[in-house]
Amino acid sequence: MDIAALKQHDKEFETAYDGGSDYELTIKLMDLFVLCPRKRQRKQQYERLVNYLASKGITLRIISRKHDKTTHT
Repeated sequence: MDIAALKQHDKEFETAYDGGSDYELTIKLMDLFVLCPRKRQRKQQYERLVNYLASKGITLRIISRKHDKTTHT
């Protein structure tokens, strides 16, 4: 179900996943939570998905506001 949601979200992810290519998908935690709901909106809830995708050559990079190092002026 998570994979299907990510494929719909990002067609390049779909191509990489189906074709066995390396790929990096960067997504905001809040967006991932909408696509692939979990009990809590925390990065740790997606560790199994991140590890599974890594075994397929796909890096899932989750950005959370809490850990975003971008400074605003």
